[in-house]
Amino acid sequence: MTVSIGVLGAAKIVKGGLLDPAAGLDGVEVVALAARDARRAAEYAAEHGIPRVLDSYDAVVEDPTVDAVYVPTPAALHGYWTRRAIEAGKHVLCEKPFTANADEAAEVAALAEGSGLVVMEAMHSRHSPRWARMSGIVRSGVLGEVRTAEARFITPHADRAGDIRWQLPLGGGALMDLGVYPLTLLRHLFGEPEVRAAHAVDVEGVDASMTADLAFAGGIEGRVVASMSEGADWGADLRVTGTAGALAVRMPYHPYLYGELVLTTDGGTETEGPEERTTYSHMLEAFRDAVASGGPVLTDAREATATMRAVDAIYRAAGMSPRQPLLQH
Repeated sequence: MTVSIGVLGAAKIVKGGLLDPAAGLDGVEVVALAARDARRAAEYAAEHGIPRVLDSYDAVVEDPTVDAVYVPTPAALHGYWTRRAIEAGKHVLCEKPFTANADEAAEVAALAEGSGLVVMEAMHSRHSPRWARMSGIVRSGVLGEVRTAEARFITPHADRAGDIRWQLPLGGGALMDLGVYPLTLLRHLFGEPEVRAAHAVDVEGVDASMTADLAFAGGIEGRVVASMSEGADWGADLRVTGTAGALAVRMPYHPYLYGELVLTTDGGTETEGPEERTTYSHMLEAFRDAVASGGPVLTDAREATATMRAVDAIYRAAGMSPRQPLLQH
């Protein structure tokens, strides 16, 4: 079976997140695209070899030749278009964060339940073998009793004009854009957190940066740091400390990009370099297999809802409100 995918928009993420991995993967074909700007859609499709340009997002969702819909819209529109696709009987690969907030995520999850459709959040990092490796190290006991865990994702975005990450109505913010990665990683390693405290640098209602202190079972103290502030020092890493060792991981979200894992114990130091395949390739392969043969879905709607609950709790702890959907049924 070849899974035919229709795309809603010509966002920057489409090339790296879908088109590039699809080009190297059997059983996946990107067959249609629509964008708000028809000229932009036609140019983008011609540049990337997408055979059909449709008039609207609705046309993509309703197209009988489309098996699955890829949703790379701004976060505040994710829930609406994911629901529309489910109602049209389409499988969905929705960019992260899954929805604007946890209530909307729960609505989508309820709609997906029992539909027989694959509804996957495109949290590509979760499909990386390195995440399984990190989890194995933590669970092996080689670190002793884990005491602290900090995960950071800091990428300055100085150009605020026209950037959806700086637009509150579109679901902008450092936590929504960057923080969901370290938050998902710590949840993957240690389970669901209690949000103890959070601090945001508020720029016109948008969190330019967010730091959240978390508590996990077993007395583990966690911290998530996300920032897109101008002038911030770039950083993407994980550090876990235990009574018998430490785990330091550079670029755990895109480990094929200068990723490095360093495990230090009394027995010495082990170092592992970058992965060969992209996380997007692993993710799209998992999506294809789930649609074609019922393979496992690691980032399904229920998992994504749990992430959004933690996101909302962090916003509230920082004195900010959870993001709101831009469109609703």
